[in-house]
Amino acid sequence: MSLIVHDDVDLSIRQFSQAWRLMCGGAPAGSLAGGEDVEYVFSGLPIPFFNVAILTARGIPADQLKAYAREACGWASDKGVPWMFLLTHEALGPDYDAAAVLDDCQLAPAMPLTGMLAERLTLPANAPSGLELSVPVDDTGCSAILDVNGAAYGMDFGPAKELIGMSSFWANHFPVIGAVRGTPAVTASVLMTDSCRYVALVATDPTQQRRGLADAAMRRALELSGAVYGERPTVLHATDAGRPVYERMGYRTISKHTVFMDKRFLTEH
Repeated sequence: MSLIVHDDVDLSIRQFSQAWRLMCGGAPAGSLAGGEDVEYVFSGLPIPFFNVAILTARGIPADQLKAYAREACGWASDKGVPWMFLLTHEALGPDYDAAAVLDDCQLAPAMPLTGMLAERLTLPANAPSGLELSVPVDDTGCSAILDVNGAAYGMDFGPAKELIGMSSFWANHFPVIGAVRGTPAVTASVLMTDSCRYVALVATDPTQQRRGLADAAMRRALELSGAVYGERPTVLHATDAGRPVYERMGYRTISKHTVFMDKRFLTEH
C-alpha cells in the first residue's frame, strides 16, 4: 500500500513498511498484502523479525484495535511462521489500555521501538581504536551481517542469509561491517527508501558493546549513502538500548511503537 504522509508519525510508519518490503520482498515463500488499515510483509522465514503486520490506521478506538488484531491473527494463521504485530501508540484513540485489548487476542508485548528522524547528524566522534570498517562485497561478507545481528539479539538469523545475506541484495544499499582483530564485531546498514535513508540491522557483538562501534559503523554507512544519493533525512526504529546512542548522533523521536507477538511464538522464542 502507499501511505500518505501527513506528519512524522505517518513518515515513521511508511519508512518501516518500505524497509521491511525491501528486506522481505524477494523471499520465495513471501507474502505481501496491503489492506487499507493493516499491511502484511511476511518473508515466510522462521524468524519473527522478517514477518510483520503493520497497523497503518490512525485514531483507532479499542473495539477497532481488537478487530484489526483478530484480522491479523487470522491472516497469519496459515503461514506457519512466528510474526510481529507493530502497534503505533500515536495511532490509538484516547483512554484505553492497548496491551489489555491485544492480550484478549493472544498477542503479548515483546519489545518497544522508538521511531527517530535526523535531518543532519552531529559532528562524528573519533572512531574506536582497533576498529576496521569495510563494505562487504561478496556473499561471505554480507552473511556476516546476519551473524553479528544473531549474536546481538540471541536469535538464529541464519535462514535470512538466502534473503539479505547475498551481495546481490545490497547492490543499491549500503552495508558496513566493522572488524576487531579480524573478526566481524559490528554492522550497520542504510536502505534507500523513496525519500529517506533508512538505518537498519545495527548490531554489535555482545563482547564488544559500549565501545562506540555502532556509532562509527552507522556514520560510515550514512556517509557512503550520502555521497551517492545526497544528504536525505535518515529514519530508524530504535530499541531502548540503542535510543541514547542515536540521540547523541542528532536523531529525534517522532513515534512510539510496541512490537507484539502471538503468545505461542513468544514462548518458543
